[in-house]
Amino acid sequence: MRLAHLVVCLGVIGLAACSPQRPTVPAAPALRVVVPLNTPPYAFRQENRLVGLEVDFARELAAALRRPLDLVETDFGDIIPAVQQQRADLAMAGLTITRARQVLIGFSDPYLRSGLLAAMRREDVPRFKSASSVLRTSEPIGVVAGTTGDRFVREHAPNASVLTYPTARAAIDELRQRRVTLVVHDAPVAIWFAAGDEANIGVLLELLDEEHLGWGMRREDDGLRAAVNGVLARWRTDGTRERILGRWVPYWQRLEAGTPGR
Repeated sequence: MRLAHLVVCLGVIGLAACSPQRPTVPAAPALRVVVPLNTPPYAFRQENRLVGLEVDFARELAAALRRPLDLVETDFGDIIPAVQQQRADLAMAGLTITRARQVLIGFSDPYLRSGLLAAMRREDVPRFKSASSVLRTSEPIGVVAGTTGDRFVREHAPNASVLTYPTARAAIDELRQRRVTLVVHDAPVAIWFAAGDEANIGVLLELLDEEHLGWGMRREDDGLRAAVNGVLARWRTDGTRERILGRWVPYWQRLEAGTPGR
């Protein structure tokens, strides 16, 4: 009896040892996303928590792709190099899709039709009633160095003196201090600062130009581009894109419609 029992036990152990093992599924790699440092409404710190338009998009995107998220804040000037040097998979930084940038990196489909707006002191709002009045001015205009606003003002406002700043916040502070008369920058950013200080800052809700914002990635990363575009297409139908834009970009519907007004 003892021998038979031993044989049965060994047989059971042998079957267990020979049974096929369930293959281990490798963990999905983290989605490394670079966002701009201290640039509301795209990405900024609120009570030491990273929040903003691009932060919300990044979190939703990582969840949709079933990948853990690794968010990295960096200076705007290092956003594109981070992607080129493979330190990040995606740049979610309020990037305007331009031909010059498309030489350097690839882009997703646009997630917002936008453009450049002019912010000004509230008392100066009656003086600037149209985009053409902004571009005709000979007064100082503040821009953020290296942005599409920087290039646009130099090309289309030849009479203005152009002062560059490292961030939109710095440019708006100079506007408050009367060192510049206007600040030309991305519409979501200009609207954000005006909405947060309506008593002192106004914005002309007429686009100086039309731009489309997208997320940057390496040009050869076709798989990631297809995955991101697929998620974005789904967001356009299920309301995710509209929900996040509505949280961070007042008047975004007017921007997409290209509706001029004040």
